[in-house]
Amino acid sequence: MKRIAAILLAFICVASPASIAGAAQPDVTAQSDVPAQPAVAAQSRTAVSVSTGTQEPARVLVLGDSVFNAFMHVESAVEILEKRQGTIIATQGCQRLIDVGCMDFAKLSALQQLRRRAGKFTDVVVVGTGYNDRLGPDFKEAVIAITDEARAQGIDVLWVTYREAGNVRGKSRVMNEQLRRFDNKIDNLHLADWNEHSKGTEGWFREDNVHLITRGAIGLANLLNKELAPILAARDAARAAATPPG
Repeated sequence: MKRIAAILLAFICVASPASIAGAAQPDVTAQSDVPAQPAVAAQSRTAVSVSTGTQEPARVLVLGDSVFNAFMHVESAVEILEKRQGTIIATQGCQRLIDVGCMDFAKLSALQQLRRRAGKFTDVVVVGTGYNDRLGPDFKEAVIAITDEARAQGIDVLWVTYREAGNVRGKSRVMNEQLRRFDNKIDNLHLADWNEHSKGTEGWFREDNVHLITRGAIGLANLLNKELAPILAARDAARAAATPPG
């Protein structure tokens, strides 16, 4: 019974009747007219340069809990990301920011995932983890720890705001307010406003209005591409300026 419960909860990050109902259907596309996609989309990949055909390191690492775990099943969403930049997906249901996850199978925190992949990507870590974390000083500590680690690796952080809906509405609102304050203080922190981007959408979410199905995963991928573009362009310009002519 413990094993069955762990499998079901792998797809949820907030324990509510609605999210548990969604977790009973591990295929995140179950409420969509698009067939289920293989989990291979979540594996680490090496980008191939269009111009030279050579293997290049990924530019982006994506971390997330069960909300972002839709990328495990919607390969078309991952393809949207990889058409713009090489991307490593490292999502895990029940993942927390700096602490062990909310179930035994989620042993690595987002911070540990970031450290394990140091040197395997070059530019930006996207953070979608946090729905399982506590408010207040713990969240502040997590944001500082992750942005500090990213700075030590020479990379930027694109933090995705939390959807203010369902039984996480109040918690997400507080965390988003904290993120906006941090955005003005931390030099390598950027925000992607998923909460605003996903408002008024139809057919993007499970019954809990937080966890994604196919359309939502594609919408999230498009938002990430939009927000990553100026960050990557600025980094490319900085590299070019630092490179001696000739």
